[in-house]
Amino acid sequence: MTSLASTVNGLIAVGDRGQILTKFGESDGWQQAPVPSDTLLTKVVMLDDNIGFALGHDAVILGTVDGGKSWELRQYRPDLETPLLDLQALSNDHLIAMGAYGQLFRSMDGGQSWQFEFLESLLIPDDLDYLNEIRMDSEEDYLAERAAILPHVNDLVKLSDGSLFIVGEMGLMARSEDDGHSWQRLPEIYFGSLMTMVEMGEQWLVAGLRGNAFVSEDKGQNWQSLDLDTQSTFNGHLVNGKEVMLFGNGGALVRLTPQSVRIDSIAGGQDIVDLKADASGTLWVAGSKGLAPVTIEQ
Repeated sequence: MTSLASTVNGLIAVGDRGQILTKFGESDGWQQAPVPSDTLLTKVVMLDDNIGFALGHDAVILGTVDGGKSWELRQYRPDLETPLLDLQALSNDHLIAMGAYGQLFRSMDGGQSWQFEFLESLLIPDDLDYLNEIRMDSEEDYLAERAAILPHVNDLVKLSDGSLFIVGEMGLMARSEDDGHSWQRLPEIYFGSLMTMVEMGEQWLVAGLRGNAFVSEDKGQNWQSLDLDTQSTFNGHLVNGKEVMLFGNGGALVRLTPQSVRIDSIAGGQDIVDLKADASGTLWVAGSKGLAPVTIEQ
């Protein structure tokens, strides 16, 4: 499985072949929900205890209005052959989903329909010039190049001030103050992929491949590298009270507070793709060996 979401009713997990599993109640096992697609799903996002979305390859978007018990197909674009990786709600009606090659889909009707937007503002000047030159000769070639020129967006975050922040491939970091219509790229601090971003009070934290993590105390103007003594790739984070947990491959778990850094290995050393707490507070891992509860020493 590739992603977990938690509601008051239980847990929802998504993954390969379009599988969606639900676990409602502490004593209940995992049950497979009926799904309208067999496309690999990469992310599940619940906006509340009833309304949510599952995203995946071929720009597929599934929606639920009953807490994950049933799902409807909202979008399927096999012509794109690229995955969506994250989603944010800007209001009840206004949603955006992003993913590979910087693709963005926007909905203004609560996720019933979606429209593609090309984010020219994410292009570096050389790439913009390149695309313009191609377009002078062939619109078809221009569209083909445009479809794959932007870096992948791995994480889409809504900050406390309402602006949006993305991290991704090739050290991509960018911020939008107009609901994702335009973006301002931040100076590159790392040339590998960044996988996750979290706002921790006045601090911003980004993390990615091979144990690389960086923190900013001035809203992204300056960054300091964190020495976390691990080479494991970070796949995501979980905010647990005042603690931020970075989790990743090889069971890596880095626990950060303003006063301390603690490095653990959990889940039998398997690669941790996602980590969520259920309604009772039990932590669950979605990893290379499946779904399992984990206990973390205090």
